[in-house]
Amino acid sequence: MARRYCQRCRAQLNEGDHFCGNCGAPTKLGLKQLDTSEKLNLTLSQLERSYQAGYTSKAKYEEQKAKYSEELARLNNEINARRPATPQNTTAALSKTTGEPTYSDAKSAVIYADPPQLHLHDATGYLIAAVVIVGVSLWLTWGLVGEGFESVWIDQWYLLAFSLVGPAIYLFWMWRADKFEREPIYFVVLILGWGVFAAFLSLVGNSVFDEIGLGAAWLGAPIIEESMKAIGVYLMAKNPEFNDSMDGIVYGFASGMGFAWAENFFYIVLFYEGDLTWSLLRVFIFSLGHGLYTAYTGWSLGRAKVKKGYVTPGDLRLGLAMAMIAHAIYNSDIYQVDSYESLAIWVVLTLGTLSLILYALVRRSWEEEKKWHYDDGYAPKAVLNQ
Repeated sequence: MARRYCQRCRAQLNEGDHFCGNCGAPTKLGLKQLDTSEKLNLTLSQLERSYQAGYTSKAKYEEQKAKYSEELARLNNEINARRPATPQNTTAALSKTTGEPTYSDAKSAVIYADPPQLHLHDATGYLIAAVVIVGVSLWLTWGLVGEGFESVWIDQWYLLAFSLVGPAIYLFWMWRADKFEREPIYFVVLILGWGVFAAFLSLVGNSVFDEIGLGAAWLGAPIIEESMKAIGVYLMAKNPEFNDSMDGIVYGFASGMGFAWAENFFYIVLFYEGDLTWSLLRVFIFSLGHGLYTAYTGWSLGRAKVKKGYVTPGDLRLGLAMAMIAHAIYNSDIYQVDSYESLAIWVVLTLGTLSLILYALVRRSWEEEKKWHYDDGYAPKAVLNQ
């Protein structure tokens, strides 16, 4: 049988050891138990947050809390029984409350879990991935438009940059609105890139809907476009950095702004023919809609994350329904307006109302985070190491 050695101090381990007798470091078996203990702690934390937010009844909360607390206590007793009383090569710090030894690898009960710590090269990788996604998406999109358009996004880079100005301003404002626990900018940029890719997927999907007679602006576009934008937000919701409704709003808005960026450029190049007024309206007014719609989807995923601690495809139903209905209402008459006056009225009525709804959801999310004392500094913090 092959000998096993501690990864920290290289001392020889015995079969079945959960902790190194020399330095106290956990073995693979110990790490497995510690990981289970941490997951139970997070489950209790999630249950507490769900109850405070009003998503769980008191009876169900007390029942589940008793169940998971008992399981956690039993597991922690097993862990403590397997730990060496005092590792040979470790000066153990004494707990101020119990007087028992504590070790740096111990997983103590926590209320707010820290997301995984990222190294600087990891963040750089996410930013590079976003750039690659945007480049490939634009190349694919304009390749579908027709021969000779494949490099238009490179040849007219200044229009591409101009198309991003409005979405970037709106996205920065939304990112700042997450005032208690702002999301890492590299994740936000990554989901922005997904939005550009969603625009390519929607171009394909809308073409299919046109072929089968479902391509009406109030029908096909909301279904296809909101579904494509939502995929990236759903995948992000599985990340530990995605904690609650406010995070969902930010990532949903980011996906929408990426889509708006690609769509802005599409309209400016193909339809506006140098018309400055319509280009400005597209970049600074019309593009807001995509962020609003998908923010609703993100909000619903965040709500599910608070209630359960995880998300499933079924958690998309509420948010996608809200996003599709909002998108359909906006599209139902926007292409029928025949004057700037009627356009202004329609935009104010639709985007204004949808903005107020989103503001109400943001306010609700702030109140939830205050219940969890995020405003007092207890929000999860992701530390970026060099």
